[in-house]
Amino acid sequence: MNVKYVLNFLGRLLTQFSVVFIIPLAFSIYYKENPTPFIIAIMFSIFIGVFLALIRPEGEIKDTLLKSWLEYLLPERMRYKEAFAIVSLSWLSISLIGSIPYVLIGINPIDSFFESMSGFTTTGASVLIPEKLPKSILVWRSLTQWLGGMGIIVLFLAIFPSMARKGAPLFQAEYPGVTMVKLKPRLRDTALSLYKVYIFLTLLEILTLWSLGVSLFDAINHAFTTLSTGGYSTHSESIAYFNNPKVEYTVAIFAALGGSNFALLYFLFKGSGKIFSDEEFRAYISFILFFTAILTFINTERFNLFDSLRYSVFQTISIMTTTGYTTIDFDLWSDSAKLILLLLMFIGGSSGSTGGGIKVIRIYLLIQYAIQQILRAAEPRTVRAVRYGNTVIKKELLDDIAAFFILYIFVFVVSSL
Repeated sequence: MNVKYVLNFLGRLLTQFSVVFIIPLAFSIYYKENPTPFIIAIMFSIFIGVFLALIRPEGEIKDTLLKSWLEYLLPERMRYKEAFAIVSLSWLSISLIGSIPYVLIGINPIDSFFESMSGFTTTGASVLIPEKLPKSILVWRSLTQWLGGMGIIVLFLAIFPSMARKGAPLFQAEYPGVTMVKLKPRLRDTALSLYKVYIFLTLLEILTLWSLGVSLFDAINHAFTTLSTGGYSTHSESIAYFNNPKVEYTVAIFAALGGSNFALLYFLFKGSGKIFSDEEFRAYISFILFFTAILTFINTERFNLFDSLRYSVFQTISIMTTTGYTTIDFDLWSDSAKLILLLLMFIGGSSGSTGGGIKVIRIYLLIQYAIQQILRAAEPRTVRAVRYGNTVIKKELLDDIAAFFILYIFVFVVSSL
């Protein structure tokens, strides 16, 4: 592996990453808060980025940053091991730099790194009390999830042509799905198309929540963390703070969109009905409707029908898309209801979405694969192929999916010990 090339690429990414701190910096100035944490974060990101970017793959050091940018050329072909190294180191480095604002307001380094990593990975786990944080820090906290939702690498491939030129392996390493989608002939145009959908839906949710009486500040933060399926909130009570069914249904709809394949959403906005014929999307919607109905039925023992539907549809979507918002303490629900929520957490969102989990397409293909094996045992001479639409899925891919599923469950079990 070309280590110096990886460090060079990482340096350019960190230098460009410094730009995102301008957003919380602007909020700190607007709310008359201390802007120093973000200024220092910008300086640190640029300093580390420049230092690494000046390293040539051949091992030479360029004279100036400008000269480095003008003369440096990407290798003819980035290998996948370099791509995976860049993606892995990028997430780690960006999370470390992203923790600087937290540290500079007095939060201990471990908690700061945890909050930053949880944000960028859209895990949503938090060790901080939102009400005790400055508003600019809350914006930064939400922004980390928005950036991490679609993928930081995808963002920079969309914005910076020099990165997109040979960045197919990076896109493949970052893309959350079984196979990589390519909406346009040029990779940069594909990344731009995905982000246009992402930005449009974010703005639409901000305006919708604002029109429902949510403050503009809360609307911005929750739009950031809904479409990214991250789940950070500006309130400890999460969405329950608003106690408004209209707000809850709105957030649920946008979380469901966040858990959908953004390539299909792009085609939908272009006037194509491709999304409605996609088997994964239909399975995704079917899972939501099916488990919402079951939870609604179970919860009628505790709530009236309206409230049971209200809480069930929200928590089904929130948990399945791995958003993690809450409108009620579901720990008080029955064991059967909690078991369903656990199952939904494993299923996750669609491929090509901001949602986590195993992904609907893998579950869908695994179910078909299991049925195929059962039928083969019953009728050995009959040949049945696993299909996704009109495409026959190769056994190698099915084996990879099965291995991923086993590894996922294994890591979960070991982590639970």
